[in-house]
Amino acid sequence: MGEITFGRVLRTYGTLIAGAAALLLAACATTPVIHTRMALGANLAGAHTFAFVRHPGTDHGPYKSLTTQRLERDVAQQMQARGYTLVAADAQPDLLVNFRVTTRDRVEGDIGPAFMGGYWGGWGPYGWGGWGGWGGWGGWPYGWGGYYNDVRTITTAALTISVINRTDRAVIWSGTASSDVSHHMRYHPGKSIDVAVNQIFAHYPVPMSAPMAAR
Repeated sequence: MGEITFGRVLRTYGTLIAGAAALLLAACATTPVIHTRMALGANLAGAHTFAFVRHPGTDHGPYKSLTTQRLERDVAQQMQARGYTLVAADAQPDLLVNFRVTTRDRVEGDIGPAFMGGYWGGWGPYGWGGWGGWGGWGGWPYGWGGYYNDVRTITTAALTISVINRTDRAVIWSGTASSDVSHHMRYHPGKSIDVAVNQIFAHYPVPMSAPMAAR
């Protein structure tokens, strides 16, 4: 293969690689998956006041975490936009709100023989577009060597917001947002919390009665 043709191949597959990277970033920006549950006979519309529990599941010490502070701000806006009034926890509110964040790791990927040699060594068993299985182009002395390891750990995070009946301490409604943790979520946790809370309350059984304040 001539240098010009070979250069075109490299440029073409460089473009494909860039396109694949863009698709990967787009996939990381997907909205969370939402699941909600509601107790039988619950009447959230009949409640008027709410407060946050003293020790939410997002705190693990004698202080209020940054996650809890962001959640309280976001949830207060959502609840107040639905006609509820925020009061102190010792003021006997109708509802209490709790938060919980859990994470789970899973392993994904493949292990297989690696194609070695020239410009294509170490790109995997089939390279890009299934070329690796050729063992070289036109009799080139390239072959297989060793194994590649494309195994990676992916973390899934889940945020649960629970609305509790204060009188009997029973959960009336809960919403959970779960999503694979992306680089954007790691470096912009506040914005990720905003998105999760908005998505959860989009399924809240009581609609907004007033527009939320701008953030």
